[in-house]
Amino acid sequence: MKIVFSILLFLSIMKGVLGVDPDKVKTVIEGGSLTLQTNFTEMQKDGLIEWLVNDTSIATINKRTGKVEYIDNALMMMFSGRLNLDHTGFLTIWNIRIKHSGEYKVGSMSSAGIRSNMFKVIVEESPLKSVEDKDEIKVLSATKGSSKTLHTETELQEHDLILWRFGAEGSLIAKSYTEDSHTSFYDGDDGRFRGRLGMDSKTGSLTITHLETEHTGEFRLKIYSDRRIVFKRFIVTVSVPGLSTGVIAGICVGVLLLVAAAVTSGVVIYFRHKISELKKLIPKISERLDQLPKISKDLEQLLKLFKQLSEISEKKESPKINEKELVKISEKLMKMCKYKNQNELYCQVCLNIQGICFSDRSSTLTRMTATRHRQ
Repeated sequence: MKIVFSILLFLSIMKGVLGVDPDKVKTVIEGGSLTLQTNFTEMQKDGLIEWLVNDTSIATINKRTGKVEYIDNALMMMFSGRLNLDHTGFLTIWNIRIKHSGEYKVGSMSSAGIRSNMFKVIVEESPLKSVEDKDEIKVLSATKGSSKTLHTETELQEHDLILWRFGAEGSLIAKSYTEDSHTSFYDGDDGRFRGRLGMDSKTGSLTITHLETEHTGEFRLKIYSDRRIVFKRFIVTVSVPGLSTGVIAGICVGVLLLVAAAVTSGVVIYFRHKISELKKLIPKISERLDQLPKISKDLEQLLKLFKQLSEISEKKESPKINEKELVKISEKLMKMCKYKNQNELYCQVCLNIQGICFSDRSSTLTRMTATRHRQ
C-alpha cells in the first residue's frame, strides 16, 4: 500500500509539469479497441505498475507475483468489463465509448527506478457518413406504403453498440447502446426517414414504416461487441403497387449497379486484362483483313464462272472441257474452299459450281469431289 501511495504522490507532483507528447495522443472511434503501452525501456521483473484514469487509480499489477488488482469500483462500473491489464503492464480497452476519453497515466516503481508515462485518449463519435464496410449483400423488396424489417439474425449482448447506415455515402440513420438502452434515430440528409424508423431492443433489427420509393437503396449494419464485430448489408427496392416484375427487376438492377460503383477500381483492373487479351488478337485480325482483297477477287471469278455455267446448263449444253481440265478445276475449287473454310458462302459457291460442271460429264468425278470436301 505504501508503494501505491508513493506512486500516486509522484504522479500527482508530475501533473501540471508534464505536457502530453503529440505522439501520445490516441484517437479512436467509439466501438473500437485501444491498447496503451507503458513504453518503459527496461523489462521490469519486480516492483509495481499502476494505471490512473483522470488522476484516479484504476488498476495495479505486481510484477513479481503477476497479481492484478482493479481498484476503483466506480471506474470499473464505467468500463463494465472492457478493461484488461496484462502481465506486461499494457492496458487494453475493448468496445470503447466516448465516456472513456481522458488522461491515462502509468507509473512504475521498481529496482530499476521510477518511470512514468501519460496518454491523452480521445474517443470520437461514429461518423455520420462512412463507406468502409464490405460484406455479403441481402436483397429485399417492398411496396410503397408498406413496412420492412431488416433482421440482424443475432442476439444483442450487454455492451453492444449498434449502427445502421443508409446510401452510398453511409449516412448514419440509427444508433443504440444496449448498456443504457439508449437509441437515437437520424432523419437523413433530406429528412426522408423522419418518424419512420424503429429498432428491436433484443436483436437490433431495423424497421422502416410507410416506405416510399426514395427509401430504395443500401442499408448497412455494424454491431460492436466486447469480443466481435458484426457486419451486414441489405439492398431494399421499394416499388409502386401494380408495377410489372420486369420494372421491379430493373429497379433491382439499377440499385445493384449503384452499389457496384463502390468497387470501380476492381472493374477497371478487369477491363485492363480484357484489353490486353484483345491486343493479342490484333495480329490475327490484321491478317484476315489483308486476305479480304484476294477473297473478293476470287469470289468475283467464281461468280462469273457460276453465271456462265448456269447459262450453259439452262441451254442443256455440256461445257467443252475435257476431263483432265475438269479435274484441275475441281482441285483448284477444293483448295480454295479449304483455304477459305471460315467463309460458308464462299464454300457453297465452290460446291455449286462443281455440281454444274460435273452433273452431265462425270458422276464419278462428282462423287470424288464431294468425298474430298467431306474430308
